[in-house]
Amino acid sequence: MPPNVTRPCAFVFLRAGERVLVSEMHDPVEGIFYRPPGGGIEFRETSEEAARRELHEELGVTIEELALLGVREEIFTHRGEPYHEIDFVYEGWTDPDALASLDGVPIVENDEDIEIARVVAVHDLRDGRVAPLYPAGVLDLLG
Repeated sequence: MPPNVTRPCAFVFLRAGERVLVSEMHDPVEGIFYRPPGGGIEFRETSEEAARRELHEELGVTIEELALLGVREEIFTHRGEPYHEIDFVYEGWTDPDALASLDGVPIVENDEDIEIARVVAVHDLRDGRVAPLYPAGVLDLLG
C-alpha cells in the first residue's frame, strides 16, 4: 500500500461463533497489531468483490455469503509513513474447524509486511487482552 494517497479497502471478519480471524501485523515503530484480512479495492471492482478476492488470495478461502457491517475511515501512520483508507468491513461465517485450521497461517503479500492469520475470541479483542485492532472503531461493528 503506497503512503500519501487515499485508498479504498475491503476487509473481512471471518467468523465462527465468538471467534474471528484477524491478520497479525508487525510495525517496527508501533509493534504488533491486528486488522481483519483484506486489502485494496482495484479499479472497477466492488468492495464485496475485493473482499472475496483478498480472502482467496491471502488464505485460499472462498465464502458463500458476506454481510457488509459498515464503513470506517482511517488516517494513520505505518512504518513512519502517513496513510488514509476508506475501509468497507464485511463479515463472513464458517465452521469452527475451518476457522481453527487457519490459525498461524502466514499471509503472503507483495510488500514488506509480515502477516500471520490469528484466530481470537471477540471478548479478548473487546477486553484488550490481545494486540490492538484496527481500523479504529471496527470492533463496534461486530455484534
